[in-house]
Amino acid sequence: MDFANQLSKDLIRKLSRIISIIPARSGSKGLKNKNILNFHGKPLINWSILYSLKNKLIDSCIVTTDSIKIAKIAKEQGAEVPFIRDKNLASDKTPTSEVILDVIEKCDLKDQDIILLLEPTSPYRTIEDFHKGLNLLKKNNCKKVVSVSQAISSSFRFQFMRSNDAAGSLLNLEFNNCPNDMRRQEIIKTYFLDGSFYFSNVKAFKDNHGFIGESTGTFETNYFSTFEIDTYNDFKLLESLFESFGMPF
Repeated sequence: MDFANQLSKDLIRKLSRIISIIPARSGSKGLKNKNILNFHGKPLINWSILYSLKNKLIDSCIVTTDSIKIAKIAKEQGAEVPFIRDKNLASDKTPTSEVILDVIEKCDLKDQDIILLLEPTSPYRTIEDFHKGLNLLKKNNCKKVVSVSQAISSSFRFQFMRSNDAAGSLLNLEFNNCPNDMRRQEIIKTYFLDGSFYFSNVKAFKDNHGFIGESTGTFETNYFSTFEIDTYNDFKLLESLFESFGMPF
């Protein structure tokens, strides 16, 4: 490769920004106002903002919210809140992809930029895992990268439906004929999206909305990053992890 071509590629890399996007709508059915509940001394959303601001490779941290109150908290922590999200993009049925596309359009993100979706409900993240995802994105021809965790006893091979009768009898899933004496060591490994990291090239996201596709790479995260906050019990469990093991970044 000649010097001019190498210089051109180096410039493109420098022009590629990493933008973290933190979605935080006001409504929450499982745990009211969960995004701003006091979590280990800070509003929950602040942990994802702080994670972005402490990471020197992240160029901008954008919070998208429909709430003036959440916007104020986010700005006080140091995040950017360039607009208040429209109410029609803030229901519990709104696809996350539409929220991200809204940010891409209104903030004029460039095709070569990299977006990193950080859900506030996954506050336990390590810097090491960030580098795993970014390296996979840049070195393996992946357009998108998501974090995953191995399903163990929660694997679909161990899952059943329950009947509505008084005994709550177990019924096999239609696609899963699971013998009742299967051992965990015998099953094929399965994985689930743990919600900690979602990377994507902006152009790839615009071309194919969402993070899952043929060009998506995956990496496994720290075990504690597998826990998400949807209920009060989740909230207290994650908070106890912070109290026991300290801030992960």
